[in-house]
Amino acid sequence: MSTPTAPGTQGTDRFDDGFDEAAAAKLWALLPAVHRSADSTVVDGPGPLRELLARIAGQVAVTRRGLDRLWENQSVETCDDWVLPYLADLLGTNLVASMDAREQRLDVANTIAYRRRKGTVGLLEQLAADVTGWECRVVEFFRLLGRTRHGLDPEIGRPADAADPPAARRLQAESGLTGLLTGAAAGGFADLRRAFGAGQCNGPFDEFAHTADVRRGAGALGWYGVPKVGVFLWRSAALAVDRATPVAVAGCPGHYSFDPTGRQIALWQAPSRPPAGYEEEWVSPAAWQMPQPLTEEMYRSVRTAGEPGPPPGAHPDARASFWPSSLSVHSPGGDDPLPEAQVRVWPEVGRFAVEPAVHPVEVGYHYGLGSRIGAGPYDRRRVGSPVVPDPLPVIEVGGGTDEMLKPALAALDGSGTVVVTDGLTSTAVAPVGSPTAPITEVTVRAEEKTRGVVRPAATDGPWVFHGSGPGADPGARLRLEGLLLSGQDIVLRGGFAEVTLSCCTIDPGTSGALREPPTVWQPGVDARDLVASRIWVEGTVRTLTLDRCVTGPVRERNGGTVETLCASDSVVQGLPVDDGTGLTAAAVFDPDGLLRLLRDRHSPLTTWLHGRLGPETAAAVDAHADGAEVPATAVDDLVADLNEVLRKPLWDAARFAGRHVPPALVAQAEAAPTGAARLRVNRALLVTAFPLQLADAALALGDGIVCLDRCTVLGPGYAHRLEASESVLDGMMRVTDTQDGCLRFSAWSSGSTLPRRYESVEVAPGSPLFVSRRYGEAGYAQLADSVDACVVSGTGAGAASIRTGSRDGSEMGVFCRDGAPLKERSLLIKYREFLPVGLTPVLVPMPRPDSDAQTLRGRAWPPM
Repeated sequence: MSTPTAPGTQGTDRFDDGFDEAAAAKLWALLPAVHRSADSTVVDGPGPLRELLARIAGQVAVTRRGLDRLWENQSVETCDDWVLPYLADLLGTNLVASMDAREQRLDVANTIAYRRRKGTVGLLEQLAADVTGWECRVVEFFRLLGRTRHGLDPEIGRPADAADPPAARRLQAESGLTGLLTGAAAGGFADLRRAFGAGQCNGPFDEFAHTADVRRGAGALGWYGVPKVGVFLWRSAALAVDRATPVAVAGCPGHYSFDPTGRQIALWQAPSRPPAGYEEEWVSPAAWQMPQPLTEEMYRSVRTAGEPGPPPGAHPDARASFWPSSLSVHSPGGDDPLPEAQVRVWPEVGRFAVEPAVHPVEVGYHYGLGSRIGAGPYDRRRVGSPVVPDPLPVIEVGGGTDEMLKPALAALDGSGTVVVTDGLTSTAVAPVGSPTAPITEVTVRAEEKTRGVVRPAATDGPWVFHGSGPGADPGARLRLEGLLLSGQDIVLRGGFAEVTLSCCTIDPGTSGALREPPTVWQPGVDARDLVASRIWVEGTVRTLTLDRCVTGPVRERNGGTVETLCASDSVVQGLPVDDGTGLTAAAVFDPDGLLRLLRDRHSPLTTWLHGRLGPETAAAVDAHADGAEVPATAVDDLVADLNEVLRKPLWDAARFAGRHVPPALVAQAEAAPTGAARLRVNRALLVTAFPLQLADAALALGDGIVCLDRCTVLGPGYAHRLEASESVLDGMMRVTDTQDGCLRFSAWSSGSTLPRRYESVEVAPGSPLFVSRRYGEAGYAQLADSVDACVVSGTGAGAASIRTGSRDGSEMGVFCRDGAPLKERSLLIKYREFLPVGLTPVLVPMPRPDSDAQTLRGRAWPPM
């Protein structure tokens, strides 16, 4: 019997201490037997009086727990969350309501220490780290103002005239008279002779002097002025991969990519501020210590610093190092990395080279992402959520070959768990379950704080999971956790009661739009296209759950049904599979569904199209049986006939009666285009008429309900019913049943067909909402700083905003749970208490977007 718990009671919902049951039993025993027997027709059975006493017993248990924790509640380190406001009141702490329990606890614990160092740069950095949890560097911008030196300024002098010139240079840098990286004099002219130091201009490690900027400080504007204090905040996470299988570069022996999917990615620096880096030991962090992309200049500067007789461009800090803390290359199974001198690294494209004789190798590296979502080397557990037990038996396997994971999967007899223990790439999988031996309960997961990588050969088929057989109740349960699946689809056949993907990445693919000339897909370094992996539902799935996932399209085909899709803190992306002109076989996503519609001819359009098919194609359509596999030759014949139809005028209002066609597309069709334009417009009309079968969609679910909570959907979507909250629908979303469901605190694209909307905003399709739409980039699915400029209209009473438009004032989309706007506002409130009078903080998010570097990684490298 459940009993309510007191608000703020810490930990009582995570375990059963027996207080509730004991108190309820004692109160029930004290009640006279005549009343106990009259309470229910069953002796000692449930009844209204017993339920009332159980509720009272719950409050007695809360009081008992409070008495037991009186001693712990005397200390801020061990007290319950509800005690924090009382302790804060005793200290006079300005407890900010928007801060979470961790931030409030740190605020109260450090109140006295904060006040002792009030107004110092070290305190401002510690306060930012405590309130936000991000790395921070504070810069007093008045120190970077260009000015004429006066008689009270200390003399800079010439280090060459000193007895020990190197020591004199270090003394000048430590005293703030010259820049550490450039040697430029404080307040004087810029010294451009050192390229690495000069590249830090207009950033947190700028050493050059600037003219005053009197504009209001916001983002990249209004920095340099006497009252301005720059607060640079590194919001993205740098995730450490300790073991991964690099991908060999086609045609370049000894060259590899760090990323196991073959992408060119930006390598990141590992954060290396000491744990005791505040208070008395505080030293403002250097550029090499921050979690940010590792640039070519930074890497070369730090690497040459350790060489005998370092060149002029070497980094002056002897502590600086990236090898092996940020990246490494080592022999398989070896703990010691190869000597850095034997490895040539290009960090901006995530590639390296060794002697061809050094083979095979493993790598360790860091990559950046806006939050801990998808498959990654992080702690996947959630506070307050119970750990899901693994079904027995449990089989542990390593990666790196095709001989480990595949046999373990094949050995599962309907029930069991396979745990991948390292981040090496598995190159083969086996179907799980079969029509004769379906899945009962199966879990395939990576070990905690490990990313399991699966990248089969391009010729391998999909990864198939078989649930309950035909006619049986859908009772199978499948859980995938911590896996990165690239280059292969997932197919769900049979009946499933529940399918859960937690912290998984089902590779959404990468567009080749940045290539010269553009291509449909970006090729990997091994010349294998980075195509999208999809989740296909061919059976019946009662509940499909996506939790903190990054996935490609989720679609139904061959009569499959998802009754409920629940996605939270996830990204779902759908990319075009061709150039959008003529129809291709790859763009027929559900051949069985399309042939059913053309065979049954229940609408004017399908009747008309059936009459335009060739005799052999029409015969194949009429002979098609529901759920039967459609041969590739039949799909090719159908595509060829439909392309002939698309080359001629297609639009007719009566023909498309009952179809939802956007007015803009109708206008284009009525303009009577010709040539390639006609083909493109007619293709769009056909896709609009058959979206579940032909549309490049992120979501294509014709039945059931789609529930999105803090999600970002990149691409069009089609659903029967929709419930969405704090989400971003980047493409047009078409919902069949608009009488049910709701869109709350979300952004939606113009032209969408949606249920009622509450406190939501409208954006134009294709608006520049994100730093990047390319999976593998650190800015993937992150909202751009200028995102609110893309808002067309809003349905709320307040100002329409995507950046602060969620229910609690955070941002919409997949990174809503991180609460970046809330943390920034909390920090500004705390700064009012601890900043010197008259100073104004300027919050600058880091790292800043770099479109040039993204373009570099999206094109052939090295450039010819």
